Amino acid sequence: MDQSPQPSPSELPQDEVAQQPAPQHSSTTDVSGANISTPTPPPPTANNSNVTPPQPSADAILRSAALHDGARTVLHSIRSFISFIIFVGTVAIAALLINQFIFQAYYVDGTSMVPTLQNNDRLIVDKTTKTIDAIEHKPYLPNRGDVVTFVSTLKDSNGQNEQLIKRVIGLPGDTITIQNGVVTITNKQYPGGFDVDKKLGLSLAPTDMDVPFSATVPANMIYVLGDNRTPNGSYDSRFFGPVPLEAIQGRLVLRVFPFSAWTMF
Repeated sequence: MDQSPQPSPSELPQDEVAQQPAPQHSSTTDVSGANISTPTPPPPTANNSNVTPPQPSADAILRSAALHDGARTVLHSIRSFISFIIFVGTVAIAALLINQFIFQAYYVDGTSMVPTLQNNDRLIVDKTTKTIDAIEHKPYLPNRGDVVTFVSTLKDSNGQNEQLIKRVIGLPGDTITIQNGVVTITNKQYPGGFDVDKKLGLSLAPTDMDVPFSATVPANMIYVLGDNRTPNGSYDSRFFGPVPLEAIQGRLVLRVFPFSAWTMF
């Protein structure tokens, strides 16, 4: 088979050579002697899985790490703040519950309990017995001779009822007689009466009363006196009458200050 000669690239115009480069191919010869052209595979593209993706620069890595550390610091600060708020709230609630149901701190303002207590003494009052009685749905009744705090009918400068501290002298059903400076208790157990101060082992001044006085303590109430029995020494049941049991806040158990006068009651 005759084949006409093809012009070589050098015989084409130069601009045509530049614009139309010869396609690359490889040739093999089949058994008939004809030339068979096999196209060369295209070069790998950007989508080829073997292509290595671009790597971030060192500056970008540092900036990313700095942002990560900053976010972590902010989150840590937020967690710390929330933990602090929870801690403060828990302490406040615990203190409120302790004051309300277990123990409460008081200080003495006045001289109505002299010589047992002095002005500015710091005290601890026990409320556990009252709390237990409340859980059992029964009124809290202190013992005769206990020193108790209670909510009075007196008003302070803010219009709130003042809390007073006095000694329990008469219990429900007792008849209280005050005459010649002596407080006598008469009841079913002691129909002949007894000197309550002597029975409690108290060494106090004579109980001031302008005229002889006698009264029976009603149910669910107590009769209280201050230990300062001198004229105008104490504002107590001689003036405002018996105290309802529900008004009692607790029983004195400890004087913590001054340290030199630390006392358990």
